[in-house]
Amino acid sequence: MAKSDALFVTEGQCAERLGLTTEQFKIALPGATKSGLPTPDPLFANRRYWPAVKAWLDGRYGMGPEGSAPPGLDGKENWK
Repeated sequence: MAKSDALFVTEGQCAERLGLTTEQFKIALPGATKSGLPTPDPLFANRRYWPAVKAWLDGRYGMGPEGSAPPGLDGKENWK
């Protein structure tokens, strides 16, 4: 299985799939977790289940079930 096919991903792999550096991902984590980003699973080496992360993102951007409206995003992120 290629790394890009892995279901449970490390913080670094999750960041990479999102197009972020690991540092940027760590900065975004508190707000994303508060908004419902799936947490790491201790049963699977504290890795995140990628399909759940993708489903969360899809819902966040209005790609969820029919009739879902995208949330009012609060503006540009400050990565510093």
